[in-house]
Amino acid sequence: MEKFLAKFNYSQASSSTNGNPSSLIDDLNLDSLEADPGKRVPIAYYNNPRIKDEVRKHYIQKGLCQPKMDSYPPTKIGKRVRQFCKIWFEGSYSKWLEYSVEKDSVYCLYCYLFKDDFFHGSTSEFYTKTGFRSWNRALERFRKHVGDVNSIHNKCFNKMLDLSNHHQSIHVVIDKHSQKVNHRA
Repeated sequence: MEKFLAKFNYSQASSSTNGNPSSLIDDLNLDSLEADPGKRVPIAYYNNPRIKDEVRKHYIQKGLCQPKMDSYPPTKIGKRVRQFCKIWFEGSYSKWLEYSVEKDSVYCLYCYLFKDDFFHGSTSEFYTKTGFRSWNRALERFRKHVGDVNSIHNKCFNKMLDLSNHHQSIHVVIDKHSQKVNHRA
């Protein structure tokens, strides 16, 4: 597969795209992908659907960027100093929440990977491109981001599961279903 992938200079591409991401990246070197979500190239910048899927699989396999630091940079919000709390990596947001050391902000892995499939434009890019860092309202905003069963976040989560499980053959699925049916009988 390496013969099909070429190294790509992201800084060069950023200056030459002039805001037209759909024609940006046609080649890819998986080793050049950034772990820090604040430095990642948006998925929309990958022109080829096959390359998009390879990038998505890479990030799914690599896992979340959740650096566990002794302390995170303080930010003055109003009259109080706030900061990211590493305990948020252990709670109900632990499966999607990512932290960027570079930008001192959080991102959603699921939405980064699949939000463009559902939503086009710049609406609510906090968890995909710009990062979220209002630490005084973090838990409330995390809950709001996750939303209900039909939220964009949950649709992105389901797309991630589908891509992760694509290698399962129909035989495996039928076999599991048969075992469930036999177990009930």
